[in-house]
Amino acid sequence: MLQHIVLFNWSDTTPAGHAVLAANELRRYASTLDGLVSYYCGPNLQLKEGTYDFGVAAVFEDVAAWQAYDTAPEHDRIRAEFFGPYVATRAVIQFEA
Repeated sequence: MLQHIVLFNWSDTTPAGHAVLAANELRRYASTLDGLVSYYCGPNLQLKEGTYDFGVAAVFEDVAAWQAYDTAPEHDRIRAEFFGPYVATRAVIQFEA
């Protein structure tokens, strides 16, 4: 299995409530995927300083399932509309789960 984690910091121009809209779009998309074991995303609860603003944690059955998720036109649309214009920094890691 493959664990996929992405962390984002929003830019200062990100509208209030945007993280909830982004999370809803990602969850809707994730519900259509084959080879997805688990998918969680959402805004940071701000329990500690120095953390990211938004995170995605997903487990895929294998690399092929993650690649299908990552390269799908719907994922590209979500990235372009909900993340591209608003992300200040991004960190990504994939590892065996």
